[in-house]
Amino acid sequence: MTISDAAAGLRRAAQPWNTDAPVRTQILSVGIFFALSLGLAAVAYAASLPPALMPFVLASGPTIIAIAIAWREGRGAVRRLFRSLTIRPQQARWYMTLLIPLVWAPATVAIAVLLGQPTTGLFDKVFPAILIVPLVVLLPAFIEELAWRGFVMPRLMSVMSPLQAALLLGVPWTLVHLVLFLPGQQYDFLAIWPMVLSIFSYSVLLTWIYVGTGGSVLLTALVHALMNGVAPIMAGFDNDLSWAIRNILAAGIAIGLVALGAFRQPAPAEPPDSPAGR
Repeated sequence: MTISDAAAGLRRAAQPWNTDAPVRTQILSVGIFFALSLGLAAVAYAASLPPALMPFVLASGPTIIAIAIAWREGRGAVRRLFRSLTIRPQQARWYMTLLIPLVWAPATVAIAVLLGQPTTGLFDKVFPAILIVPLVVLLPAFIEELAWRGFVMPRLMSVMSPLQAALLLGVPWTLVHLVLFLPGQQYDFLAIWPMVLSIFSYSVLLTWIYVGTGGSVLLTALVHALMNGVAPIMAGFDNDLSWAIRNILAAGIAIGLVALGAFRQPAPAEPPDSPAGR
């Protein structure tokens, strides 16, 4: 699942949406998307939107921008963009990636306890939040993934490797999320560096899933929603410690994927008439 399956999916997903459109056009579309998304984030902050509303604007705004650009591209780009929400992995074992958040959250708690956090009342904040939060984050995750994976990723992969695309995408994605950590916003009490780790780690993890499943925004959105939805499990101890541990672990997952060859492409087969192919 980490090498050959991802490589097979990569060959399917890395094709530009519009096979007859110049690569330059697709990269221009990505540049416009990045610029407008960052501009939207800046305007939203300058307009002093209520902190509770800001995450939904930052999630839905880029998606509206992506749909508009796809419509401008024409050639069925909008239809293909929405179709990515219905793509299911051909190999059922890719659904095992849904277990990643369910292991990640308890691992964060276990490390915190080992570092001396008290166990009394550790899970007092889990219920009923664990039943409500996943539902609250489900729709935003789908909206966000449609833009950042469904729209941006195949276009970036027309000129670079999936890993390079994941890291490049992490830059504007981080800057958009940075607004949530500015003074007066929802997460202004949290350190910024774990957020940077989080966004780049998510980008690597979700890109691996995206290319391995042949472009399934459906599965990347479900994993994304679960990564956000298990937050109540990690809310029973010091906020700063929880925030740091969970995102260091997320970075470890991303680094592990790269180290294990999840993004390694197989060498091209030798022609039958070559010495190596005989």
